[in-house]
Amino acid sequence: MTEFKRIGLALALAFGLVAGGSTGLWADERGTRVAIIEMERIIGEAVAIASIQAQGEAQRRVFEEESMREAERLRAFQEELQQQQALLTAEAMEERQRAFNAELTAADERARLRGQALQRAVQEGEIQFRIALGTVVAEVAERHAIDIVLPVHNSIFAVAEFDLTDQVIERMNEAFPEIALSFDEN
Repeated sequence: MTEFKRIGLALALAFGLVAGGSTGLWADERGTRVAIIEMERIIGEAVAIASIQAQGEAQRRVFEEESMREAERLRAFQEELQQQQALLTAEAMEERQRAFNAELTAADERARLRGQALQRAVQEGEIQFRIALGTVVAEVAERHAIDIVLPVHNSIFAVAEFDLTDQVIERMNEAFPEIALSFDEN
């Protein structure tokens, strides 16, 4: 049997099971109930996600303002260095240039660390959101005696009564109105 025929046969068997074969009978015998949620809507309407985004944006602005002040300070340092060029000995000028380069390198490193801290904080907030979402989905599913909850994009068909999206959004917004981020630069 060719590889394509085997794949086609496997797909046909799998479709048969999903479309009403023994899997459906197993679920009926055991009373398994499946529900769906719309992840995009949940992410779009969860106030915790909005809080993560707002905190991230606010911290980005703080870091940006600090970087602008740092850049201005370094420009002033460089202008001072240029003005002193004629007044200083070659050795003194070289020492001042090394100090400027060290300050520039340190500023670049601080900016890099701030960017990483911001990215890490947002990622950790997203992880906390996913954990909270799992808790809320389990709570809502248990309340409705649902055994399995799937993202809507994994389903071909679902009756509207098995869509838990609105309830999950409502409960998420009640239980987790904010997820606090920590912006540790270390």
